Amino acid sequence: MSNHNGRKVVAVVIIIMLILMLVGAGAYLALEEMVGSINIQTFFDESEAQQNEEIAESRQQAFDGYAFLEDNERQAYTRVVRMLTDFDTEVKVSGVNTEEIERVLAAIDYDYPEIFWVGEFSYYFDEGNQKVSKVMVEYPYDEAEKDQRQAEIEAAFQEYSRGISGGMSDYEKVKYAYEYVIINTVYQIDIEDDQNIYSVFGKKGSVCAGYSKAIQYLLKRTGIECSYVAGEAIGQGAHAWNIVRVDGEYYYLDATWGEFNVEDNLEPEKSIFYDYFCVTTAELLKSHHPDQSLIAYPEFTATAANYFVKENKLYDLNKPGEKNRFGGDLQAALNTGEKYFHYAITDEDTISKAEDLMDEILGSYYWFSSEDNLSNTIELY
Repeated sequence: MSNHNGRKVVAVVIIIMLILMLVGAGAYLALEEMVGSINIQTFFDESEAQQNEEIAESRQQAFDGYAFLEDNERQAYTRVVRMLTDFDTEVKVSGVNTEEIERVLAAIDYDYPEIFWVGEFSYYFDEGNQKVSKVMVEYPYDEAEKDQRQAEIEAAFQEYSRGISGGMSDYEKVKYAYEYVIINTVYQIDIEDDQNIYSVFGKKGSVCAGYSKAIQYLLKRTGIECSYVAGEAIGQGAHAWNIVRVDGEYYYLDATWGEFNVEDNLEPEKSIFYDYFCVTTAELLKSHHPDQSLIAYPEFTATAANYFVKENKLYDLNKPGEKNRFGGDLQAALNTGEKYFHYAITDEDTISKAEDLMDEILGSYYWFSSEDNLSNTIELY
């Protein structure tokens, strides 16, 4: 008797399912008669447009690569970013040629320090019209290794975050990030991963690309606009640094050149240079040349967040009052046990006046000068 009832239940369920399928089919046909056939491509185009908008909202920094791409390049950018974040190895693209896809890949490298697991890119293209149809990437390790490294980076960020307070100003946040990266990183050539943030947070050693992307990563996560800049150090070759926004104004920032002595930067009293902390374009161009093939950089002229201006360590030694202030500040630094005294002067003709004051207060001393001799660091220990 129970088996017979079970067969009845199954039969009823099947009949109900058939009715629902027929009703659904009828509703679909009725809808199709009213609005015409459904355009599947339009659906996907709209979905991609929404994803493009989400990318755009997250790329609101004025000097990110994304801001300087054309619409067709931004669509390819979105697809490649999605491929990388999903840890996929290939993605179809359209509407871009070989030159444009190179711009796209450069922009992604500039904009996403958090995507540290990228390896070598390649792509398929038509030799006739140079149109690219697919982008591929090789990862240097598997997804499990990527996740492990991500966990190490997150742990480092949480440690860093303990030094951030709610009342910190933009300037204080930038200075904290700058000092944190320099103090916790050894400048080390040819270290593995030196072009990404894992070298800084996981290995504590890197070169300019790692320093700059680490600064970018930390500041963006703490609400400060910060972009990556590639170019060259004049006479020294390829180099990288940052643009930061402090209280609404833009400045250049070079943490790599903040290293006090790259030949012995494990010293117990390791200190920092501030010569390229929030500088103007005019100051930067004395020694740096930014690559503007992707991003056009305007002239930055603000000085309020420059280290020497903000810390009141800029002296015009042509004025008696300024000479007294310099001597007083130097004596105070010595009395309080500071290891270094950083200062800048407004006129190179007053270098001898600074030296006389240092002789008077310190006797013998060791100091480090910038190339133009306008900013200096005195060793006080």
